[in-house]
Amino acid sequence: MNYQEKYKKLLEEFETYKEESIKWSVEDFTSLEKDGYQITDDNAKQALNDMIRHHDCNYGITWDTVNYYFDKYADAVEEGTELWRTNNQ
Repeated sequence: MNYQEKYKKLLEEFETYKEESIKWSVEDFTSLEKDGYQITDDNAKQALNDMIRHHDCNYGITWDTVNYYFDKYADAVEEGTELWRTNNQ
């Protein structure tokens, strides 16, 4: 198999992977709404990376997993405080 054939096969595999994969993102954390708790984009990135590195591959990642890492990285904020206003612009 020459270089061009290998490249074509790799692109085809990549296209299949894009269609068949399950993806978690920072938005999955920032879109969660829990009374009194918010997560910044930076903390959401840390939560996502920590979750991916430490999840149990036998069970995969579920919303329970996302919620666990959200709770670990989210900040408690009171409505009307400066942090609350910054996160709700």
